[in-house]
Amino acid sequence: MFLAAARLIAEHGYAGTSIRMIAREAEASPASLFNLFAGKDELLNELILYLAQPSLAFYGDLEAEVGAGAAPSAALYRMVFEEARLVASVDRAYVAVFLLPELRQSQFGPARAARRALVAHYQRLILGGLGDGTLVCDQPHLAAEQLFQLTETSLIMDETQPPLSPDDLARATARFCLRGLLADPARLADLEAEAAQLRSSLILPQV
Repeated sequence: MFLAAARLIAEHGYAGTSIRMIAREAEASPASLFNLFAGKDELLNELILYLAQPSLAFYGDLEAEVGAGAAPSAALYRMVFEEARLVASVDRAYVAVFLLPELRQSQFGPARAARRALVAHYQRLILGGLGDGTLVCDQPHLAAEQLFQLTETSLIMDETQPPLSPDDLARATARFCLRGLLADPARLADLEAEAAQLRSSLILPQV
């Protein structure tokens, strides 16, 4: 049902998608959807919360590894890599719902709160890297938002270029992001090796 909703919203826009359309696509009755959700706004909030949960759990696991002694910059590389790989691996409709302009409206407070929580993990790791001297950054909050946006949109590429595998896309994204933040960019290869040793993994949401 969530995939049906995401695909219709990606194709027709949020305003152009109705509960009846979603029910028809999901081979369900409109009444059954209204039993689950008060309306389309609640459905979208729940969809984004559902999609955010695997990333939030993964980010929390990474921060726990940092608390146990892992380097914040290595955790940040792993965070960007895994998130970009997930974005490149799931149905593009799921990515599209995170970019809807309607999410700025007040009824989507739960969805915006989930997004802020995701970005806050990036910021904490950046601050950790600034603290140990491995990263340099003028505006940590802005950098966190920019990194998150890059992972969200990393699969939007010029279709005339050869397609990249999810792993290749994720690696290129993580290298681009960390090379710009490292106090010593020559440490990038060592950072990749450190990131590969971290135990935490991002599990694709069950769709």
